[in-house]
Amino acid sequence: MRTLFILFLSVLTGATTLGVSAAEMPEMRIFFEGSLSRGMDYVNGSMQLTDTNGDMVELPAKFKTRGATASHYIMKPSLNMKLRTPDYEEEADSALLGMRSCSSWILDAMAIDRICMRNRVAFDIWNDFSRLPYDTDFDGRNGTEGRFLELYINNEYYGIYCLSDRINRKLLNLKKTQEEGGAVKLRGVLYKSGTQEISNQDEPGYNEDSTACVIEWHNAWELTYPEDYGGLQVWQPLLDAILNGRSTDYVKRYFFLQNLADYQIHVMALCIGDNWGNKNHYFSIRNMRKDIDAPDPADADRRRFVITPWDLDTSFGGHYAGDYYDGNYADWPVNVIMNNVPYPISYLAGDAEYLALLKQRWEEGRQGAFSVDSICKKLERWRDLFIGSGAWQRMTEHYDAKMSRPKYVSDLAHEIECIEKWYKGRFSEMDDYFDIDGGGEGVEALKAKGMTKKGDGAGGVYNMAGQLVNAGTLPKGLYITGGKKYVVQ
Repeated sequence: MRTLFILFLSVLTGATTLGVSAAEMPEMRIFFEGSLSRGMDYVNGSMQLTDTNGDMVELPAKFKTRGATASHYIMKPSLNMKLRTPDYEEEADSALLGMRSCSSWILDAMAIDRICMRNRVAFDIWNDFSRLPYDTDFDGRNGTEGRFLELYINNEYYGIYCLSDRINRKLLNLKKTQEEGGAVKLRGVLYKSGTQEISNQDEPGYNEDSTACVIEWHNAWELTYPEDYGGLQVWQPLLDAILNGRSTDYVKRYFFLQNLADYQIHVMALCIGDNWGNKNHYFSIRNMRKDIDAPDPADADRRRFVITPWDLDTSFGGHYAGDYYDGNYADWPVNVIMNNVPYPISYLAGDAEYLALLKQRWEEGRQGAFSVDSICKKLERWRDLFIGSGAWQRMTEHYDAKMSRPKYVSDLAHEIECIEKWYKGRFSEMDDYFDIDGGGEGVEALKAKGMTKKGDGAGGVYNMAGQLVNAGTLPKGLYITGGKKYVVQ
């Protein structure tokens, strides 16, 4: 009967699965003593995770509430989850739902995101578009990976969550801290922009154990790795960069330009207002002990900074309190973003090399990860899972009956349609800014020019890599024929 209902719902909403099961969503149940509370520190418990095949894994785990949002949305809080050995004394890695094996996980409530997918979709776009400028065991991934599930806490239903891994030393392949003869040898470092560990951020200073630092007025950071060795030595590379690295030459020397250009394109294209400044990103260095002037370029690269995004809830015109929806979205113009760039990109704002790279990266991204078609498919994939599984109806009905509620919309399909319309406008705005001629010509227009087969007509059709392509089956993107650019839309 449930399967028939879901099939009927799919027909009614026009939903298609796009490769995702329309009938099932994984389910997690977590248990711990006591009840949820604001600022809850780690408590011992366990988790049961059942995948869509009905296979279940049960593991000891510790849980705590996380983030500023949790203090306002305790009815649907985000949680940190650490898998442990049966005695809870040590970490225990496990691969969950096909993701990389690790012990520390996030249960993201998405309590201010009315579609419960902005952060995940924006990270998936970032992972498609940008990779670390060096090899890792995880294919150079520079962002989180996640899976949606329905969560129960102490047998009470809490709705749709996203289980994701974390930005950490292993993912970014940072060198481990060493202890030799009682001395600590710091190597890899990972800094997170923004912190609640220091209440007064008007003046420079550290928290009690020096694992959080205010570098200058309202420019605060947390030490994510190594978290047990706070102090001036571990903070020195970041202090030097922000306080003394204020020049184009310094930024070009100590940062990877493409990594910065990718981050800027990501913020611009998705209008991620909450990530453009002194919060919601990471800086990392693989090995702070390496010499930036080392004769071996590989050694010098190990001393350079990498930027990694974090907390992308305000993407796609979203709002930090969930106030924008139903076609009313943040409209932070692209040109305004370009005129209000934070460190270190601020010192590249007039650099011809960087600006050319920025345009190049948009030209490449608009044909792939940032194409309208690619982004709509991502949004629709999760829309269809949420609706087809019945999870969206279960969650909205659950919270409709409560006095305190997170942010959500009743008509998810309508909201996704509005966001897709918004992004099509944003895509055109990006093209206008970078002076890319959309041309407005699709496959049929190119066919009319006689170029229906590979190599036919006026020298053929080429992609932006200079490769001859079949004009009769062109995917959306930018192409060149007869010495002119055309866009297939």
